[in-house]
Amino acid sequence: MQAGQRLSDQLRTALLVGFAASVGMIWAQPSANVLAIVGANLVDVQKGVSVEDSVVLAVRDRITSVGRVGELAIPSGAKVIDARGKWLIPGLVDMHVHVSSPLTAVPGYPALFLYLANGVTTVRDTGGSITVLRLLREDLKSGRQVGPRLFLAGMILDGNPAVNPGPHVILADSERGAESAVNFLADQGADLIKVYNNISASVLVTIIKTAHARGLTVTGHVPRSVTTTRAVELGMDGLEHIRITGRELLPLEEANKIDFLTLGSRETLLWQRFDIDSIGMNKVIGKIAGHRTFLDPTLVVDKATFKMTAEERSAEPNNRMLPKALLSRMMERDLPDSWLSPNDLRAVAAAGFAKRLKFVGMCYRAGVHLIAGTDGPGIGPTLPGYGLHTEMELFGETGIPPIEALRAATMTAAEALHAQQDVGAIEPGRFADMVIVDADPLRDISNTRRIYRVVKGGEVYDPQELTARIK
Repeated sequence: MQAGQRLSDQLRTALLVGFAASVGMIWAQPSANVLAIVGANLVDVQKGVSVEDSVVLAVRDRITSVGRVGELAIPSGAKVIDARGKWLIPGLVDMHVHVSSPLTAVPGYPALFLYLANGVTTVRDTGGSITVLRLLREDLKSGRQVGPRLFLAGMILDGNPAVNPGPHVILADSERGAESAVNFLADQGADLIKVYNNISASVLVTIIKTAHARGLTVTGHVPRSVTTTRAVELGMDGLEHIRITGRELLPLEEANKIDFLTLGSRETLLWQRFDIDSIGMNKVIGKIAGHRTFLDPTLVVDKATFKMTAEERSAEPNNRMLPKALLSRMMERDLPDSWLSPNDLRAVAAAGFAKRLKFVGMCYRAGVHLIAGTDGPGIGPTLPGYGLHTEMELFGETGIPPIEALRAATMTAAEALHAQQDVGAIEPGRFADMVIVDADPLRDISNTRRIYRVVKGGEVYDPQELTARIK
């Protein structure tokens, strides 16, 4: 450590001691490996309020105490962060990423630095090589790799991988094969099972039954063989993206002409025809809410796909945060984008995105359990870390209050992960995963971008230093 830095730290500590004396802060006996965050407005995501003059103590990687200045003893040997005038929120969770994609799994995993620099202390990888992901998870746990905590699905299960080939897919075109695939992933350490478009209804039943018997949840796309309502009734625990099948709401003959088209044309044409205020649409939302199914709408990737051109995505200034070689590869993939939304459907696609924003607001008011994911890494809106803030801001555009958008990326995400004992809130026993921001996120959710420091497992990171590591 440089002499100037030591002097700066000593001065900060001296000033904090003076502050402590003025407000009656209690100092305990010296103790090693203790972090104290003092004076922040602590955002209690469970109660939806901010607690002024908070004190949070962590020993090694876990929070041990939460209290108020003057009420909670601080060990004199603790590393103290003076957070007066700032806000403290739980570490954020991106519930839909693909960090093991061949496009982004470059040496050093620079995407992981960007997640952490943006306050994303946990990610859920929803489809990739189980071997690569397991090794990466071990590197993250051991500290050999810097980045967020990693929950993983491993390979996705699909009934016809010919339309989506690659090592990230396991063929599940029979009940026996599906059972074997789920057990393989469970034995390999997967945290959940991800299903894809071409799973049959009978195979989906087997996947859900086998996964639940192994203590795993099932999320993914609504398979084209079933409606959204039926997928929920069969027991899917989560739905990735907003995928309402035409057969749910349109005449069968019309739906069959659209439901099996490619993504861009399908979603554009379906949402052109859907009556967002119809009784049928409200029944779908009621079914999702009634079954307590988690919905991960990934609005940010819909915005990138249906509202923005590839040129607009490429021009976003935050793209400069990626290494030049990686950015070049990602832009090459992203151009052209005619396979997503043909130019003659661009205006129709944008109108459909507006309907989906309204749909998410309706889901919130109906009591659907919303979680926040991005389907990144990508360029522009889905850039690692930055994309989750955009997702929460899009939640705000649907009429969802800031506290609920924040819950979708913290408390509710932890519930979907079955990790309430570890992440999602600032309370004793959970991991010391927190973000210190310069402005009140309960007033404006975009204030979560104004990051001062990130804490993951008791380790304190300066976001500027993290981004400086990216080469």
